[in-house]
Amino acid sequence: MKKIILFMFLSLSILSACSPETETNPVYEGTVVYKTEENGKYKFLVLEQIGQEALHNGQLEDFIELAQKQPEASYYYVNKKAYETLDVGLKVKITAEVHQLESLPPIRTVVSIQRLEQ
Repeated sequence: MKKIILFMFLSLSILSACSPETETNPVYEGTVVYKTEENGKYKFLVLEQIGQEALHNGQLEDFIELAQKQPEASYYYVNKKAYETLDVGLKVKITAEVHQLESLPPIRTVVSIQRLEQ
């Protein structure tokens, strides 16, 4: 009986080690609508959809209200070098870390960022 239990335990251990869970990083697209630096952390807000008038005349409160209606809208943390290359109005494709801070809009960390043709 002890051998059977030992065999089952080893089998389960080996099987679970052979099939690791792999999470792929999600990819998002949108327009940079707001940038800010707070306490040495650089972040920007990306909305899926925004009109040119709203982009140029909107305030942060307006952007947050729009973000709450767009499921993929999010703030993104990025390093200073990448932050300095981003401009409001730029269309981007972002690969983010799997985990995010749960807020509305959520806060994600950038793995990579790509400029899209305008």
